[in-house]
Amino acid sequence: MNLRTLANVCLIIALYYFTYYVYQGIINPIPALGDSWDYHIPIAKTILDGRFLNPSDFKLPQWYYPGSSEAINALFILLHIPLTLSNIFATCVLFFVLLKLARVFSLQDYYAIIFASAFTTLNVVVRWLNAVSIDVWVAVWFALSMVLLENPKKNYLYFAKLGFVLGMLIGSKYTAFIFLLVLLAFYFKNIKNIIKLLTLSKFLTFFVPFSIFGLFWYIRNYIYTQNPFYPLPVLGFPGKEIFGNYRVWNVGLKYPITMFDSALAEYKMWIFVVILAFSWLVYRYIIKRQYHIDAINKLFFLGLTNFLLYFTFPTSEQPWIMVSSFRYSFPAFIPLMLGTFLLAAKYKKEDLVGYLAVGNMIMVTSLEYHPKLVFIYIPLALLIFYLQKKNLFLVAKKYIKKDLKI
Repeated sequence: MNLRTLANVCLIIALYYFTYYVYQGIINPIPALGDSWDYHIPIAKTILDGRFLNPSDFKLPQWYYPGSSEAINALFILLHIPLTLSNIFATCVLFFVLLKLARVFSLQDYYAIIFASAFTTLNVVVRWLNAVSIDVWVAVWFALSMVLLENPKKNYLYFAKLGFVLGMLIGSKYTAFIFLLVLLAFYFKNIKNIIKLLTLSKFLTFFVPFSIFGLFWYIRNYIYTQNPFYPLPVLGFPGKEIFGNYRVWNVGLKYPITMFDSALAEYKMWIFVVILAFSWLVYRYIIKRQYHIDAINKLFFLGLTNFLLYFTFPTSEQPWIMVSSFRYSFPAFIPLMLGTFLLAAKYKKEDLVGYLAVGNMIMVTSLEYHPKLVFIYIPLALLIFYLQKKNLFLVAKKYIKKDLKI
């Protein structure tokens, strides 16, 4: 089976997932109880009514979390679009961003589609399609940051995009600030080149959106609580420990089997890219003593670094919270999976990875029975079959070849 056919199969499976969850989001437009109602929706509402500028009457400390991506949820509320569709929109955006990222790292068209489809249909992503959260948006801003830092440009539009994307990254979640520092370390040479291109006007073109969408939340929190990361009691700032000192590392040590089960549930076979990346780096740097950094090595180092950082993030002893906490690991598995695709291409094993990706995607999560969906799936299947014969990828291929101009 060639890559084009495998990519077609991946898109068909992805369309099945998204059709199902769009249907679910429409017939069940009210998000389930939990984090959605505890702070995601309230933060979005404070943006709509302007209270985010004066947080003195916030009911929960979590309402102080950065809200740049919550502003997208606020837009859904304003337009009366069910919030149960917001993460579906985010995942569609993530799909195209991952396509661009794959092309930046020179994956050919159909292979890039397999990569983007494989990631966006992971359980760890699909599980949140009808929820209200911002972790998928963190993945979007992280991947876009990689795209921009890989290819520095000297025009003003580039500096505006860089300021906006990096601002949205740290303006979406506190943990994303750590991922930004990691990106700055891994792209140090490129950042030096960017600095050489700086003028006062270009700096302001970058700094204004970076401040509005990113730094604003930290400055606001410092003004009102004397802690830019409120409510987290970090770096000596006063705060509240709302996670009970449970972190992935100590819960993982206490319940290793349950934690591994959770990892396998969320990433399935892709959880083993951690072992693959570590083994490859040991082979290259310790056994072969080849010390140069190529794209594969950089992606594996970046992914493993972010994976180690993931162990410092909050979780709890309940199995469902262990599963839930894996959404914090998106910035680790994006480079790890992309590095795996590059490694397979290096040894001409793209078809093998394609088969594995399809196999991973068809391990369908537990779906409720809705027989009326047959009236959607059958026409959709016939349409896809017809489009496949007419070259289903014609539009997507043209879009990719335009290089997205990001």
